[in-house]
Amino acid sequence: MNLKPDYKKELELAAKQMILVHRMDTLIKLILRTIIRNLNVGHVGFLLYDKTKDVFVAKFSRGSGGLKIPSGFVKVNKANSLIKYFTDKSTRVLGDDYLLLSELEGFLKSKKRKPKKLKTVLEGVKFQLSLYNAVACIPGFFRDKLICILFLGQKTKQKKFTKEELGFLSVLSSDVVMAIQNAWFFQDLNKQLERNKTLFLQTVMALATAIEAKDKYTSGHTERVAKYSYFLAEELKTMKKIKSQDWNVFIENLKIASLLHDIGKIGVKEEILNKNGSLDKYERETIEQHALVGYMILRQIDELEYPLLGVKYHHERYDGHGYPEGLKGKQIPLIAQIISIADMYDALTSDRPYRKAMDKEKAAKIILEVRGKYFSPMIVDAFLRLYKKGLL
Repeated sequence: MNLKPDYKKELELAAKQMILVHRMDTLIKLILRTIIRNLNVGHVGFLLYDKTKDVFVAKFSRGSGGLKIPSGFVKVNKANSLIKYFTDKSTRVLGDDYLLLSELEGFLKSKKRKPKKLKTVLEGVKFQLSLYNAVACIPGFFRDKLICILFLGQKTKQKKFTKEELGFLSVLSSDVVMAIQNAWFFQDLNKQLERNKTLFLQTVMALATAIEAKDKYTSGHTERVAKYSYFLAEELKTMKKIKSQDWNVFIENLKIASLLHDIGKIGVKEEILNKNGSLDKYERETIEQHALVGYMILRQIDELEYPLLGVKYHHERYDGHGYPEGLKGKQIPLIAQIISIADMYDALTSDRPYRKAMDKEKAAKIILEVRGKYFSPMIVDAFLRLYKKGLL
């Protein structure tokens, strides 16, 4: 093809970029913008197949000659003349690669005998092109299935499209279709991941409810710990202690870990959990096993690799005298440090078998007193900032 080197190079570059774009709207904008810039077209339109609704949806550029119709407003079904033209080989009398309005008008005006059905379809195609102010259109197929139709408005200075330009755009349409197929794949994958994520979180909530069913004194404990943990993480982010780029992943893991932090109590007898009095040595050791038991229950689930750090280590102490491994200082994962202080605050401000709930001010003073002993000074500082704001 005898195209300008820079024009051909830019369209080839756009084709390579398209395959990397997974958002459909972004992909369409890239295609339309590239064509307008390189071909000096007044506007470009796009009919894209919506596989969920089995219709074609129109999207338009906002060029100088663009149609002022909101993207997605126009929907076209398979009975449309233009769709029929490209999906029925018997009607594609002007070629498969592209369709020019001038050639269509010339064919309709010719004295060549035309079957009534064909003439009806072609008259409908002409009307459709006029609706979109298009002088040419190019189909995009995946195997034999029509995926999209590209509309080209009039070129500036009334110039005609060359055979080379139309031929190259026809080849480019194959890249467009592959990019669309790729975007669909990622959309479907993301939907499935979202469904799996929702199901997973529902399972987590069910497990959290199962824990509380054993301990009548801790109703709502896991949800409150999850809430306090989230507020603490937000404050740490404000204090620039958590990197913004890691935020969404960290928060998701923190939510799961905080909801499951006491899952190991499923293995503790109810009479120990609900004992109205001090625990003896055996009972305390049994209770202290719940962090490891929770870890053992959940460790086979790959998705829980990071949340497990919160489940296993939320009873470690900053001074190294916690359990199950006696981790010290920064050895304790941040996710566990956050859950630890949220867990203690809720324990202090909730009724327990052996004592009534403390008021919030007294609980906050106790947490301040163990700053650098039980908890990281940084986490305590974040906690106190939250307390002063009234968020706890």
